[in-house]
Amino acid sequence: MTANMAIKEFREFFNEEPALVASAPGRLDFLNTHQDYKGLPVVAVGINLRTYTAISLSQGNFVVASGGNLRG
Repeated sequence: MTANMAIKEFREFFNEEPALVASAPGRLDFLNTHQDYKGLPVVAVGINLRTYTAISLSQGNFVVASGGNLRG
C-alpha cells in the first residue's frame, strides 16, 4: 500500500478527503513486545512492510475502516 492508495480508499469509503495521512515502518520485536515498558532488553528488527493510515474528524459517529495489507 502507498499513501496514494490509502487516500483513494478513504475517498471511496467516506466520500471525502482525509484530513491527515500518516505512515510508519514495520518491525518485529524479538524477546517479547512487553519487555520494553518493563525496562528489559528488546531486539527490534526493521522489515520490508509499512502501514499507512488516512484520518478525518467524525461527524458524530466513530468509524474505523481497514484497507488491504500489501507489501511496500
